Amino acid sequence: MNSADERKRILILTADAGSGHRSAALALEAALQERYGRQCTSVIVNPLRAASTPSFLQAVTEENYDEMVRKDPALYELSYWLSDSLATAAIIDQVVAVMLHDTLRGILDEHRPDAVVCTHPLYLEPLNFVFDRAGRSLPLVSVITDLVTVHTLWFNPRVHLCLVPTEQAYRKALRRGVPMHRVHITGLPVHPRFAAETRPPAEIRRELGWLPDIPAVLLVGGTRVPRVGEIARLIDRAGLEIQLAVVTGGDEALYRVLSATRWQIPTYIYGFAENMPALIRASDLVITKAGGLITAETLACGRPLIYCSAIRGQETGNVKYVVSAGAGDWAPRPQQVLMHLVRWLEDDAALLRQRSANAAQLGRPNAAYQAADLIWELATSEPVPVQPVPTLRTAAMFPLRAGIHVSRIFDRLEQDLRNLTDAEMARLAVWCVNQIETPADLERVGLALRERLNKLAAAQR
Repeated sequence: MNSADERKRILILTADAGSGHRSAALALEAALQERYGRQCTSVIVNPLRAASTPSFLQAVTEENYDEMVRKDPALYELSYWLSDSLATAAIIDQVVAVMLHDTLRGILDEHRPDAVVCTHPLYLEPLNFVFDRAGRSLPLVSVITDLVTVHTLWFNPRVHLCLVPTEQAYRKALRRGVPMHRVHITGLPVHPRFAAETRPPAEIRRELGWLPDIPAVLLVGGTRVPRVGEIARLIDRAGLEIQLAVVTGGDEALYRVLSATRWQIPTYIYGFAENMPALIRASDLVITKAGGLITAETLACGRPLIYCSAIRGQETGNVKYVVSAGAGDWAPRPQQVLMHLVRWLEDDAALLRQRSANAAQLGRPNAAYQAADLIWELATSEPVPVQPVPTLRTAAMFPLRAGIHVSRIFDRLEQDLRNLTDAEMARLAVWCVNQIETPADLERVGLALRERLNKLAAAQR
């Protein structure tokens, strides 16, 4: 066995904005340990929780994320799309690079890794900033934790590997300037336990104390999943010959309420569940929010989904991805959830079987292993140095000038186009900023806005 000093050291940087980033990090750590445990060590670090990180950056990235998603989803959606442009992403990169420089430098000095893996996009450009100032470089990997609607910050053209979950994310990586040979479709890494759980559903149900022979519906909630209790009670009163399992996650108040409820059908209430592979495999379908992690976990088990909610902007692509593949349905109201459930179960569950087969086709239970193999190959080879490219993502001043210029254009537009709604203005702003990558693009967009202004002005006469 190699000594600890000879082992390759893999540093995994993550964040706790939602559960998906850390879950992907844990999945990669487990896969690396299982595959290469005698040859490598891995450690997971959240730089946002370091003492040297400005407290407001952690608050904005993690604490305010949950609050905004719950209380003002429309504002979150608008901020998501506006920040998804190349110009805005460049500004964010430069600001955060300065704020996280000392923290990341300290983490690198402490752990001395042979490769750095990021399951959150905020660290990619700041790491390049640290490397540039230190005059050195390390193999850098981005592991994307959104399935389809992927933010521009993820696509840093200087990474050595960009591991994406879907074909849609692959295409956006290329559009955002990541070289093709560095982009690999691996799927979203789910914990190896999901691949390991292969027992028949009836066997798992007996272990869980469920009835072995009637259909089982798994309803997965949490603090950001609305109306879980209403959906559960509606299913309970529908007269269906099924059993229901409800996971309330971190919603302790909901757990207490549902645990005290008298149910008409066999119902099992769980709080924060550590045995999700068993719960999903034991079920015939999953009703939940359209999060990337729960979607990937459910598909890895070959189970279809009924989506009862989605974060606007970030998760709407997940809904389209699953529904268009015939592996699920969209039901934003509780009555629609019940309607789809009834449809899936009628005719001897013919539609449920079709949805399940499609889900199994989409699922990637071995995604963490595939990602681990690519990371290991990179860590044990001599990576080709990635040189900075003078584009908008690497130039700090032009995005600032572009942002100021576009802001002035919109100030004038707002004065002249008073009949436009806020939503129409927001869509126009998103389109405009997304077009800007070079000074020539800025001039082209300015011309397009002036033409648009002239047309609207003529129509109003």
